[in-house]
Amino acid sequence: MGVLLAEARNKLRFAEGKFIKNEVDLQVLHLLGPKTDADLTAKTVKQRKTDSPAVISTVEPRVEEEEEDSGASSMEELFRNKVHLHKPGENHKTDGYLITPKTMAHLKNHLKITGGKVRTRFPPEPNGILHIGHAKAINVNFGYARAFDGLCFLRYDDTNPEKEEERFFSGIQEMVHWLGYEPSRITHASDYFKDLYSLAVKLIQRGLAYVCHQTAEEMKGIDPPPSPYRTRSVQENLRLFEDMRKGKYSEGEATLRMRVTLEEGKQDPVAYRIRYVPHIRTKDTWCIYPTYDFTHCLCDSLEHITHSLCTKEFQSRRSSYYWLCNAVDVYCPVQWEYSRLNLNYTVVSKRSFLRKPSTGFVPSWV
Repeated sequence: MGVLLAEARNKLRFAEGKFIKNEVDLQVLHLLGPKTDADLTAKTVKQRKTDSPAVISTVEPRVEEEEEDSGASSMEELFRNKVHLHKPGENHKTDGYLITPKTMAHLKNHLKITGGKVRTRFPPEPNGILHIGHAKAINVNFGYARAFDGLCFLRYDDTNPEKEEERFFSGIQEMVHWLGYEPSRITHASDYFKDLYSLAVKLIQRGLAYVCHQTAEEMKGIDPPPSPYRTRSVQENLRLFEDMRKGKYSEGEATLRMRVTLEEGKQDPVAYRIRYVPHIRTKDTWCIYPTYDFTHCLCDSLEHITHSLCTKEFQSRRSSYYWLCNAVDVYCPVQWEYSRLNLNYTVVSKRSFLRKPSTGFVPSWV
């Protein structure tokens, strides 16, 4: 372990040592599993007699001793001793967190609701079978909550009725149980469809969202021109959004977009789109469905999640996450990112898996 740590520090000379060590601990834990009793037992190594000159190691002995003494034997121990995130209610002390005049009032109410306990969530989309890449997300979210005697929700991100099947819902829950975890609560994004719709109306009323008739192709590109529908009045946008809900437009004919330019340059992400497909739970109640960018942070807020833990690929969406919660004036959780699991000689992308059954490369998921 000392050799690995020294090599990592040598290659990442400008990174802070404790972060390198935390990541090495986490990756080794995922690769080899928790330490066994045999691993924790002190080993005695016989010194071999030799006439050869002594070989001087370039690795300082204290690094190996430090690593051996401080290795985590479980995910819970790793999170308690190695990972230093904010305490519940101290969201405003984290880097990049947006603070408004109402922030402290929201945090006070948040602590009253949660009792100061850690709350995390594992939010998979039920459009396929989980793979080994999801095992890390499950362990991180459930493991962090368990380490601090907190709660972890299993929340199905069921906002795309075209791809969701009952077998995927049950398969996800079975996988969580198989890894040794029990959700504190099982929820669905669809549980909050009415709340999300009300918040979308609130966003329009504040002049921060508009109905757009551009096609997906017209919205593509690195720096597309502003939508010609961006300056519509609040009253017109409210009427058009209600028309979307009533099914007066075809799929792709209208979307609701958030009026914001994010740090990474992305302009006006889509909040709602039209889908005339029966939902597995709500049936034909809705024909408009919220996107990930709109749903994710607001569901976290509604469930009073303390730590929104996700992989690095979502780091660019953190600005959107914070902006939207504050734009509709609700409690804003803190998003923390960790590295995704990458393996050689295998596929750990669900998008890649999704293409295989549909193209006939494999007969089905199971």
